[in-house]
Amino acid sequence: MTLCICDYFKRCHFHDLPLPEPGWTPIRSGKSDSKPSGNYKRRLKLKVDAISGNYWLKELQQQRVLFQKLIVDNGIEVIWLELHPPAKMSIDYKWANMLAQTIWQHIQVEQMMSWLSTLGGGYSALGEQFERCAENAGKISQTQLKIGLHLGNPFLQARCKLFYSISLIQRGKLRHAKHLIRRQYKFAKTCRETDRRLLRMCRGIWLRLQFEYHKRYSYELANKKVISLVLYKNADHALCDDWRNLA
Repeated sequence: MTLCICDYFKRCHFHDLPLPEPGWTPIRSGKSDSKPSGNYKRRLKLKVDAISGNYWLKELQQQRVLFQKLIVDNGIEVIWLELHPPAKMSIDYKWANMLAQTIWQHIQVEQMMSWLSTLGGGYSALGEQFERCAENAGKISQTQLKIGLHLGNPFLQARCKLFYSISLIQRGKLRHAKHLIRRQYKFAKTCRETDRRLLRMCRGIWLRLQFEYHKRYSYELANKKVISLVLYKNADHALCDDWRNLA
């Protein structure tokens, strides 16, 4: 059976109503008319307000007896549900209060996230020079992650983890930061909804990680050269002393 819903703007929306469960067998009454041949489809047109139309839709989807009467007994194949505005709007105050509380909670959480982002950004900037500030920035990122888990937003959680990886980089924990950034980048690439901002954050922080690795490698290489030079000079002085002793 096909259901056509005609809204206020005369736009038609077609839906295929599901058949009853497999165990149900229709009983054809003796008064049922024979199904007309050809492409003709028998139609039932109902003009109701939007509130009653919602109840009609639920009944058509759930009631087997109504399905029996319409399809088998009356041969109805198409139901045309034409909606018009109700004479009096009914307001669900209980649901409205629940929705208002939920929206207000989200507003407060978003405001808290904004404050934490500002505070975390300040500590992160100071973390370039002071390790304690980098630790505080990491703690703020962990607090943001808890809020993201409460909201159930995976993209917000991924961004909080990237913020925490910056704190790890500033404290010299490059290996932990590397694994954390890779996991978030993999999540951003495999997710159905593409978040370009998250991808750019991953790439930008990864470049920062590469710079820190290069700086650490250059520092270690310079130290090795200094140590080699010192050892070479010490060996040279020892050789001169041995030659003098030999003379």
